[in-house]
Amino acid sequence: MSNPTKSKQRSHQWVNSVWYGQNKLSYLLLPLSGVFAVLAKARQRKQNSSKINFSVPVIVVGNITVGGTGKTPMVTALVNYLQQQSYKPGVASRGYGGQATQPTLVESSQSADYIGDEPLMIFNNTKATVMVGQNRLEVIQRLINTHQCDVIICDDGMQDYRFEHDIEIIMVDGERVFGNHKRLPAGPLREPISRLQKANFVVATSKAVPAVSGDCMKLQLAECVKLTEPHIRGSLEQFKGQTVHVVAGIGNPNRFFNNLTSLGLKVIEHAYPDHTYYELSDFSFSDQNPILMTEKDAVKCQKLSLDNAWYVPMQIKLPDDFMLRVNTLLRNMNG
Repeated sequence: MSNPTKSKQRSHQWVNSVWYGQNKLSYLLLPLSGVFAVLAKARQRKQNSSKINFSVPVIVVGNITVGGTGKTPMVTALVNYLQQQSYKPGVASRGYGGQATQPTLVESSQSADYIGDEPLMIFNNTKATVMVGQNRLEVIQRLINTHQCDVIICDDGMQDYRFEHDIEIIMVDGERVFGNHKRLPAGPLREPISRLQKANFVVATSKAVPAVSGDCMKLQLAECVKLTEPHIRGSLEQFKGQTVHVVAGIGNPNRFFNNLTSLGLKVIEHAYPDHTYYELSDFSFSDQNPILMTEKDAVKCQKLSLDNAWYVPMQIKLPDDFMLRVNTLLRNMNG
C-alpha cells in the first residue's frame, strides 16, 4: 500500500524541478499560464469593483509566488511589536491544511490538523487573538466586532482584492527568488513581478536580492527544543559531527538543511511539501539517530511521542527602523 505522504513528497520534488530547475516542461505549460493570467486579472477586476474598507487598518503579509517566503515569522514579529505599542492586533488566517471552515478562534488546546499549523504557531509565539476560517472577510469582521481588535494582520491574502489592503508587505524568498520567472502553472508566480511596485514594503528573506528593491529579513536558527519535553533546550552544538535526520515540511526546506549543514551536522534530508501532516510511519528510520525538525513541523508532531526528536525555532532580524516605518503608516491612518 502506497504512503500518501511519500507520494506528496515526490510530487513536490517534481514541481520544484519544473519551477526552480532547468526542466523544459515549463515551456509546454506556458499556454496554461496565459489562461491563468487572464482569469486572475478578471477575478481581480471583479473583486475591485465591490471592495470593502474595514473600520480598522488591515496589514496584509503575503507573496507573489507559491510556497513559503517567511510570512509566518513576519506576522509573528509584527504582532509582538504592535502589542508592545499598545495595539490589540488580530490575526486573520485561512488555516491552510486545517479542517476548520467556520470562523474559529485559535486556542492552545486545539490541534494543528484542525486549525492549521501556521495559526497555531503564531498563537503559541504571541498569545494574540488569532482566528481561522475559509471566508477571510467574515474572519476579519469577527475580529473587529467580537474581539475589538484595532489592527488586523492577514497571514497571506495578497491576491484577495475583496477588501482594502491598507499596508502591504510582500515577502520574497532570498534564495529561490522568483524561480523561472513564469506564471502558474509553468512557474511559481501568482502575479507578475511588477506587482512589487505597488506594495508598501518588499522584504527578502535570508539575504538581499539585487533585483528586488526593499528590506532584508535575516533568518537565524535558535536553540533547539526537545519535542516531548519543551522545557529541555540546548545548543545545536550538541549535534555537531553527528548524523541526524532532518525533517522539513516548509516552503523552502533546503534553507533549513543548509543552515544545519553549515553548523557541522551530517544531515539526512527528508523534505516534504508545505503543510504536510505526519504519521508515525514517516519517522520509521532504520537507525536511532536524532531527529531535527522545524517549529512548524513540531506543532503537527506533538501527538506522535517521538522521544529522540528536537525542533529548531527561527529567530529573525529586521532593519532597525522597519517596525517604526510600519507604525508611522498606522499612526497616519488613525489621524
